[in-house]
Amino acid sequence: MAFFNRVWWRPRVADEVDEEIAFHVEMRTRELVARGMPPDAARREAERRLGGADRMRARLRALGTERNRHMQRTQYLGELAQDIAFTWRQLRKNPGFTAVAVLTLALGIGGTTAIFSAVYAVVLRPFPLADTERLYVVGETYQGLISSMSAGVYTDATAGVTAFEGLAAEQFVSFNLAEGTTPERVVGKLWVRRFGARPIVGTSIRMNGRDYHVAGVMPAAFDLASNDEDVWTPIAFTPERKAMHDEHYLTVYGRLKRGVSREQALQQLEAVAVRVRHDFPRDVSELRYSMESFGENVVGGYRARLFVLLGAVLVVLLIACGNVANLLLARGAARGREIAVRTALGAGRMRIVRQLLTESVLLALAAAGAGLLLAHWFITGVVAASPRDVPRLDQARIDPVAFGFAIAIGLVSSVVCGLAPALRLARADVQTGLRDGGRGSTRGGFRDRLRAGLIVAEVALSLLLLVGAGLLIRSALALQRVNPGFDPHGVLSARVALPQASYGDPARAADTFRRLADDVAAAPGVTHGAVTSFAAMGPGGGSNGLMPEDAGDFDLRKLIQSQLRIVTSDFFATMRIPIVKGRGFDAGDRRGGQKVMIVSEALAARAFGGRNPIGKRMGCCESGPDGKQDYKVIVGVAGDLRSRGPATAPRPEFYLPLAQAPDAAWDWINRTFYIVARTDGNPQTLTPALRAAVARIDPELPLFDVREMDQRLAGALATSRFNTLLLTLLGAVGLLLAASGIYGVIAYFVSQRTQEIGVRIALGATAAGVVRLVLGEALQPVAMGAAVGVAAAIAATRVLASQLFAVSPTDPLTIAAVVAVLVGVALVASVIPARRAASIDPTRALQSE
Repeated sequence: MAFFNRVWWRPRVADEVDEEIAFHVEMRTRELVARGMPPDAARREAERRLGGADRMRARLRALGTERNRHMQRTQYLGELAQDIAFTWRQLRKNPGFTAVAVLTLALGIGGTTAIFSAVYAVVLRPFPLADTERLYVVGETYQGLISSMSAGVYTDATAGVTAFEGLAAEQFVSFNLAEGTTPERVVGKLWVRRFGARPIVGTSIRMNGRDYHVAGVMPAAFDLASNDEDVWTPIAFTPERKAMHDEHYLTVYGRLKRGVSREQALQQLEAVAVRVRHDFPRDVSELRYSMESFGENVVGGYRARLFVLLGAVLVVLLIACGNVANLLLARGAARGREIAVRTALGAGRMRIVRQLLTESVLLALAAAGAGLLLAHWFITGVVAASPRDVPRLDQARIDPVAFGFAIAIGLVSSVVCGLAPALRLARADVQTGLRDGGRGSTRGGFRDRLRAGLIVAEVALSLLLLVGAGLLIRSALALQRVNPGFDPHGVLSARVALPQASYGDPARAADTFRRLADDVAAAPGVTHGAVTSFAAMGPGGGSNGLMPEDAGDFDLRKLIQSQLRIVTSDFFATMRIPIVKGRGFDAGDRRGGQKVMIVSEALAARAFGGRNPIGKRMGCCESGPDGKQDYKVIVGVAGDLRSRGPATAPRPEFYLPLAQAPDAAWDWINRTFYIVARTDGNPQTLTPALRAAVARIDPELPLFDVREMDQRLAGALATSRFNTLLLTLLGAVGLLLAASGIYGVIAYFVSQRTQEIGVRIALGATAAGVVRLVLGEALQPVAMGAAVGVAAAIAATRVLASQLFAVSPTDPLTIAAVVAVLVGVALVASVIPARRAASIDPTRALQSE
């Protein structure tokens, strides 16, 4: 505060008042002593006659303070207007400097504002719900994993827990919208896109073969976590459903009562779990409840990644500030005589600092304005390049919050890049400034520790960014080399959902998909065709607990959670998934025949270790007629799939033939199947054939989510590719800024030491010697910056550990490669001024003094 009091001068009112009162008392005391009164008595009498000295002192201080405030405001505003006018003239007089400084800062401010807008939209923006901090997602946990909830467990929780204002369950199901001549899948903003925002409340729409009465339209802001939620229908549980505790398909939300803590709610839930475990030991012997805050459930998986990107772009902003600070130092050195003259004419040091800071503030505010324009374009690019599943990212925009953030970081940037140069220039010696006339001494250059320190910081920050980018690039390349377990090339996939109203009979649903698979396989251009309940890297799918027959009595703790796949016989040939042991499915695997399954290598290893699983039996899916496990014979072992993406390890999976699908499974998968078709040509050419095949089965069934398997695989890599792309771009920008900063400082070094270099050449120095001199001076701060950057990278890149695949956060190869690139760029940036130094004419250099 003392510093700012010196910058913005504030008269010492209290001292003036005390001096004035003391003066009056002293004068009256002298008068009384002159009349013959003793000095002590004279002072007491003088103070008595003055009367109420303390009240008078307080009043005078208040009046003086008010006067000085007015004077201060008037003086400050006048001086500020002078500083702004003078700075404006100076910036117009040097358009090159102004443009470079504004553009450099605009890049940093624009990028930072864009990423902040994304972070604010996804993580920080309040949800359109009241008291979100009391809202939780309540689930079940099994073997340490959080799962959705069964209807029975949900019913038990609603009856036995009083900590919540309410518990609400949601089941995600799919609808086919039949309006007009073409069946359509419900996607997007339904009311606006499909119904043109016309009045619709009170009317009916037909979905899944049934008419639904429209009771209301939710606001657009009610887009909580998924872009796929367009229609809400009431859910009702039959008594049979309420009694089932082993089918998990509900997402449950609970709002805590005011004054009730999460821990209190968990205690009540645990009490319910104890009772349910006792009543249903076969289904929920290990039941535990979990509670996750609503916000964490929606955006928790993206928070760390977005903040890493925000930190990276702030590093770019710091590099930009370092560049501008170096520009201001060089410009200030050229203005040495001007500043010396102003100081000689009476301008105080803090007055000089304020004028120089005004220049920095104007540059930063202009850069903030330009940065907002760049941020708008950057946001558009970020949203377009981001993975589809990032919640609420489409809400990122330049709003008042982003505008205020841009202005705030602009002002902070002005202090960061302007304060140190301003203080240094204000301390310059007046006589030296008047004598040198702004030319600088022959010992300027890199011996200026501030300028060299800025280069060290820029190099270190650039290396930190580039190491992070290099690690992500190596991780992305490793992911691309991973074998997903199938051949995605030449395969088209699409989804079909059967409405329960028309296809409630499991036998009819199975026959429909069997006929569809046959039609697809026979379509022109299709070499193999099949249907499956789940396609790799796609939505949907289900899981079940499996136990080998020879594992002993049934025990939930012995179950192996495995992913269920219901497929037709040509599925493995279509996807080119190898059968490593046994056989695939064939026409003999029909309903009523021997129940069979194919297991993945991961499941076989978990269940049987090194034993041959062929011919062994495993219980799964549902109970048999006697209430015991329904066992199926293993006829084959399929190669492992990375079903959720190359970065995810293969999980236990098992396959059932379509004809033998358990009746309950149709509810598990919402009667939704994938069509997969392989061709030797372009997979997209198969789309009309697939649509025609579906239309022949049922004209009201839409084909949706039509994508090549290559696209699904690319989608699984989208997050890695997005993070790699952004961090690489930021690293490249940081490297470019650092290179330009090195070039600028070396060029300034050469210009300031022109006479010294000329003397060296005149005394016999060779061109190569001069080049070595300049490059040696350049590499000193670069080497220091590289050392600091390596240490910082080793410490900081650990935050990327969760985003890396098959690469260590401290990978020495990546760090060495980045250091080599950075030093190489620094050498290139130094070569031009070094060659210019080597070509100096010593005669002209000596005359330049």
